[in-house]
Amino acid sequence: MQRWWKRFSISFAALGMIALSAQPSVAHPHVFIDMKTEFRLDDKGHLEALRITWIFDEFYSAYAVDGAPKENGAYDEKYLASLAEENLKNLAEWNYFAEVTAGGAPVETGEALDGLSTWNEEAGRLSLAFTLPLDVPQAATAGAAVNVRIFDPSYYITIDYVSDDPVSLAGGPHRGCSVAIDVPEVEQVWTSLPESAFTNPDSRLGANFASTATLGCTPEKS
Repeated sequence: MQRWWKRFSISFAALGMIALSAQPSVAHPHVFIDMKTEFRLDDKGHLEALRITWIFDEFYSAYAVDGAPKENGAYDEKYLASLAEENLKNLAEWNYFAEVTAGGAPVETGEALDGLSTWNEEAGRLSLAFTLPLDVPQAATAGAAVNVRIFDPSYYITIDYVSDDPVSLAGGPHRGCSVAIDVPEVEQVWTSLPESAFTNPDSRLGANFASTATLGCTPEKS
């Protein structure tokens, strides 16, 4: 299994030591992320970027901010900014866990922009938001929808959409456009996977549990 802790900042190191000895045969999530995704369209109504927001579980959040300067329930903005910068720097190697296809063909994405870490004192949870631009804007049509999956291949981290307003549309004209989310049944997936999914370190186990957000648009009637 790859050293997943390299994907994040030093605050992940303590958790990562557990992962170093983990094998696919005993793989299960240790870090939990709630997610929202905004589909940003250009002036032609083509998908040009994704604005992704991750809300980390309380356990990871506590590690991430352990020892950070805090005043009146708020962490130092410079620290949070440096945390976002370092996390995105390390995530770049893994394409920010993102997989985008259009009409079944892979879509290349660029370097993440506008990284922002925030802290929710009431929930005790850290968030990371960033914009992932597409190298070439994609038109989503009924015959060539755009699919987005965001997942950790090792399944050490599970990334699931929030129940309320998980996706949204922004930017250019998007009348006739909608985003549907297909969420796999976890228990069904577990029982249907072949043995190789657990014994082959390159099986991309997490892909089997990934939700798929599908952007589709229909032309407006004149």
